[in-house]
Amino acid sequence: MTDEQYEQLSSPQPTVVVRSLANDPDYVKCPRCWHYTHEGLHNYDGLCDRCCRVLIDHYPSHESVAHILERRQA
Repeated sequence: MTDEQYEQLSSPQPTVVVRSLANDPDYVKCPRCWHYTHEGLHNYDGLCDRCCRVLIDHYPSHESVAHILERRQA
């Protein structure tokens, strides 16, 4: 273990590395929530899978549900 690694581990406030998907071209932010996903590229209106499920399960009369179900069958 190097001195730098030891300092990081023994520091009172640990260093956290966070990978941002905001600038990753393979991921898009869902327009409805805060998730970044690569599946949103294939869903209706770029919604993530979670938001698609919420619309289908809780808002079946929403205008987007028919389009979401069409995309899932294709």
